[in-house]
Amino acid sequence: YSDIIEARTCGIKILYIILSDRPHLRKHALNRKLMDEMFRIVKSPIHADLALNVIEIGCQEPEYWITAIPELICLSKKEDHGVQRKVIVMMSKLCRNKGCAQIIVENGGLSLLVDMAGHDNGEIALHAITSLSSLATGSDERIQAIFKSGIMVKVPILLDHHKVCIICTSLLCFQNRNLLVNRFCFPLKKNIRKETCNALFKFIDGSLERIGCIMFTDTTMEKVIHLLNSDPCWLVRMECLKIVWKMIETGHRYLIMSLVDRGSIEAICSVVVCSDEDMTMMALNALESILKLGIAEISDYATRVFECEGTAKLELLQEHKSENVYRKAKNLITKYFSESAENDGNDIFERFQNLDL
Repeated sequence: YSDIIEARTCGIKILYIILSDRPHLRKHALNRKLMDEMFRIVKSPIHADLALNVIEIGCQEPEYWITAIPELICLSKKEDHGVQRKVIVMMSKLCRNKGCAQIIVENGGLSLLVDMAGHDNGEIALHAITSLSSLATGSDERIQAIFKSGIMVKVPILLDHHKVCIICTSLLCFQNRNLLVNRFCFPLKKNIRKETCNALFKFIDGSLERIGCIMFTDTTMEKVIHLLNSDPCWLVRMECLKIVWKMIETGHRYLIMSLVDRGSIEAICSVVVCSDEDMTMMALNALESILKLGIAEISDYATRVFECEGTAKLELLQEHKSENVYRKAKNLITKYFSESAENDGNDIFERFQNLDL
């Protein structure tokens, strides 16, 4: 609490070291008065970074959430990118806790995170979309609130984000009984497109209404299908496939037909042969649902699969080491691409033409 800048700096550093290295002392060292003082100090550019380190440790204690979270939301509105980055990192950690997530939503954190998702700084945008993804694991009411908060306006922009953010995680090394502190940073690559697709999957989960809004109101699905077909990162393509399969799984015929019109057959065929068995099975199940609808709607979806070399890939999958993949691929070829399947399709088409309408 000293007015001398150097003394205050040393005091905060020592306090941070004690709280970091001695978790069992936190309850004795931390109190409401100290947390209030840290939030007062953080407004000063001289000690903002140090004070935020202490606040981050304090926020690990549930008893300080109710008072700390509104303060963090106010701090995030500062035009200091360093402070904003620190705050949004803390928020992304807090959002993973169910009890804390509700406090964040009740204090207006939702609109803050949506605004941050459109931030020019890629790391801030990444943590914001990750936080929203964590919040989307809650109740359907909360997911609906996120969906209506304006996040869908930001999603197409985030899907076009081609920068890879380097997130540095730090490890404190204490030597000579805390007299020397060395910080080692371990860079982690995070893909904004992947995290956005993961969040989008959670937003649409279990709601045909939300799926319909995404499908028919903006360019989001065109971008998702484009990424599924051509993104250089397979993790992004995996997340895109999960979104497309979730929509196909609904069995809604107009929804599936709309996906086909947007190029989903070609996109799914582009990932059907890959090293991930779950991804391959998901793609095969999606193709099966589309081909089944093609027969029911007298649409030649099988020809589109053949034209994008999907049939050749299915034949290749008959040599797959997984019996499930082998059986599924063989079943699709037998049912939709063999000579008997073609004859069945022609018979259906002829019966349709001969109907007295």
